[in-house]
Amino acid sequence: MLLSYFDNKKNGQLILFIHGTASANDIWEEQYTLLNKSNYRIIGVDLRGHGKSYNPGGLCSIEEHINDLSETLDDIGIAHPITIVGHSFGAVLAAKFTEKYPEKICRLLLVSLPVRLPKILHHYYKWLLGKPIEYMKKTLNLILKLPIKKRYKLAISSDLDIVRDIFRDSLKWDFISQVPKINCPVYLSVGRFDYVALKSMVKRLHYGLPNSSYKVFNWASHNCMEDVPKEFNKWVLSALAIPAINLS
Repeated sequence: MLLSYFDNKKNGQLILFIHGTASANDIWEEQYTLLNKSNYRIIGVDLRGHGKSYNPGGLCSIEEHINDLSETLDDIGIAHPITIVGHSFGAVLAAKFTEKYPEKICRLLLVSLPVRLPKILHHYYKWLLGKPIEYMKKTLNLILKLPIKKRYKLAISSDLDIVRDIFRDSLKWDFISQVPKINCPVYLSVGRFDYVALKSMVKRLHYGLPNSSYKVFNWASHNCMEDVPKEFNKWVLSALAIPAINLS
């Protein structure tokens, strides 16, 4: 299916932004504003069941998400290999997509990649995706009026069935025993206090993944782009080899 997406409609090389579970492309607004000062064409998708992309129904595996990305990029039209910036589940998708279509990708920025989820999170998410999230859905209009961070508002606005499908798929993620077969440069980053993407696991992946670099944001948790936006943006500019002075 074709996904809803943001497009700055510039003519430069394309950068695709992929958000994580229970989020939407709005999470990248700071990066859109930053990179809009360059010549890059920025595309930010809403995965199915997130943001403005609907859920067509039925079980949704990671393959369906990859096919959605492929169809959407084909519809947009790609003349040259692109850069993908993916966060959390979006980073998982970016890695899997690059394995399947290596010729389409020239560079990956993988943010807070859940290399292998801690077992305690399996139990927590199983509990959270039951009665608690259903209650929050019923009080959605009230919660959206509260002065809470964007990540939480996007989370409870996402389609619950899609989120549950991603959770079931996450039980199988293990990028330590199955290191992705990726040849392009990979820039890994993670927050020091991330409880989903453990920095020790991301570091192990870095050691096993050729052409990769590893960055820790010392005062960030899982959503680095929100926790330390200025430091995160410097990392993005460095990975893209864009002098910060040109974007000031």
